Amino acid sequence: MEGQVAASGITRVPAELTKQIPQRKRNISRFLKPYLFIFPAMAFLVIFVMLPLIMSVVLSFTDWNLISVDFNWVALQNYRTMLSDNDFWKVVGNTLIFGVFSVGFTVAAAIVLAVLLDKKIRGIRYFRSLIFLPYITPMVAVSTVWIWMYDQHFGLLNWFSELLGGPQIPWLTQPGWAMVALIIVKVWKVVGYYTVLLIAGIQNIPEDLYEAARVDGAGERHIFFRITLPLLSPYILFIIIVAVIASFQDFDMVLTMTSGGPADSTNMLIYYLYQFGFEFFEVGYASSVSVFLFIILFVITWLQMYVSKKWVHY
Repeated sequence: MEGQVAASGITRVPAELTKQIPQRKRNISRFLKPYLFIFPAMAFLVIFVMLPLIMSVVLSFTDWNLISVDFNWVALQNYRTMLSDNDFWKVVGNTLIFGVFSVGFTVAAAIVLAVLLDKKIRGIRYFRSLIFLPYITPMVAVSTVWIWMYDQHFGLLNWFSELLGGPQIPWLTQPGWAMVALIIVKVWKVVGYYTVLLIAGIQNIPEDLYEAARVDGAGERHIFFRITLPLLSPYILFIIIVAVIASFQDFDMVLTMTSGGPADSTNMLIYYLYQFGFEFFEVGYASSVSVFLFIILFVITWLQMYVSKKWVHY
């Protein structure tokens, strides 16, 4: 029989090898399944994040005007122009001022509101929902309402000011006040979101710690600074990082309320980038600004993570 099989040119596959083939298929399937599940997210990340980032870096070395098919390679000329432009540094200063004050007031207000809204009071959930509503409202709609409220002659805020014997404040027409107006709107818009996150953090703190502190005679003030605040530090770090990144990306509010004015006092990096890219059609220069913005955010985030080792308690 074996001679007939050999003569016919048919080679018998050993039984052990036939058992290994299905096992190998199962191993390959087990290896590929996780990647198939994450493929949609990875494809989205590559197409809408990584590729635009790479293209921005490439375009920052050109003079492309968004319309023409041809462009010239200008190397570092866009970066030289950007770093030597006084208007650019004014915009950077505006962005930093807006970021520092809006994030600072937002985090402070969120901590206070989280402590107040964590109380076990009847109907407290309605107040939590109410404070969260501005966050889910579109920024353009919010900005339009606040423009009416900021109106120097007919606005609600100036009506209250006159009612209390104060002056009419030029909220959106004077450089100093315009920045203050944007910061107020920003804090009002996002504080509810961060408050809800901190409430979740407070509710994750073991109640035994509070009971032990009260048994030892600690007051509410000491309990807040020695227990609540330290154990909330990971949540505070998260909202600081997210709030800083978001403050550098506020475009629709600036476009709707001030368009960067008056006298460029509220012009910030993201709106400055938009102007050069889609109004002046200097995409190469706008790309260099976007690269600078990315570097700034990366450095600030890295510094926050590095400094957090000294004050964040896990």
